[in-house]
Amino acid sequence: MEFPKGEIGKRIRYLRRFQGLTSEELARLAGVSQSMISQIERGLVSPSLETLWKLSHSLKVPIFSFFETEETNAVSITRAGEAKVVKRVRPTVSYELLSPSNGKQMSFFKMTVEPGQDLDTPFVFHGGEECGMILSGCLRVELEGECHTLCQGDSIYFDSSQPHRFFNEGDEDAVAIWTMTSSF
Repeated sequence: MEFPKGEIGKRIRYLRRFQGLTSEELARLAGVSQSMISQIERGLVSPSLETLWKLSHSLKVPIFSFFETEETNAVSITRAGEAKVVKRVRPTVSYELLSPSNGKQMSFFKMTVEPGQDLDTPFVFHGGEECGMILSGCLRVELEGECHTLCQGDSIYFDSSQPHRFFNEGDEDAVAIWTMTSSF
């Protein structure tokens, strides 16, 4: 599956226009160039995870809202095998969206992290809270200089404003159920 850069670009353009922002204003808020915003919105480039975080913060939406269509139903059911899978935000991580997050205060997803440590992975931080439970494998979560190794059955909760990142140092995929809230 290819990274959905065209759809993400359209969603970012929609959100920017809906909020009455010019591409120059969004670029200034996110700390990127106006030409980068233009290229992302036209689907010419795949934004990095760091750029997506900056854009989500600047647009005051959860990052997963870039991957969804509008959802206005009060009840939403995701059947087994029907969840939207987002790959290549980080090459070793895939996210299976288990609930709508666009316009919602909470995102719920299944995260699969392939073995391998990427030391260049930046720390991220954003408003809200996160919690997760490891279904299989092990995951190392770094929070402001502290490392926590979580294995099957372990869970974690933290304030998302703390700089954080995660790695799978094991030999098998680490699979977790994760929830994030937004302060937006």
